[in-house]
Amino acid sequence: MVTDFTVEDLDLIYILVPNDNGVGTANLAVSDMSSKQFRDWVAAKAEIERVSMIVPEGRIDLETRLHMLNRLQREGVKIHKLGG
Repeated sequence: MVTDFTVEDLDLIYILVPNDNGVGTANLAVSDMSSKQFRDWVAAKAEIERVSMIVPEGRIDLETRLHMLNRLQREGVKIHKLGG
């Protein structure tokens, strides 16, 4: 059985994403990503993993990010966190 992530875990899940200014990349915790960075990453991850997911427009708060990550994980997508 898969254990759901918590809000605290968002500080321990790091993703390599493009910088918002379009130059280079950054390794950011999910909690530190801009809404655009998270939206682009989660939409691409869901598409690659063939998980049907509607990604919201506008600001994506931590609770919504948490819900989306847990949904991916429940669908069998591997998401790694530091220390886990």
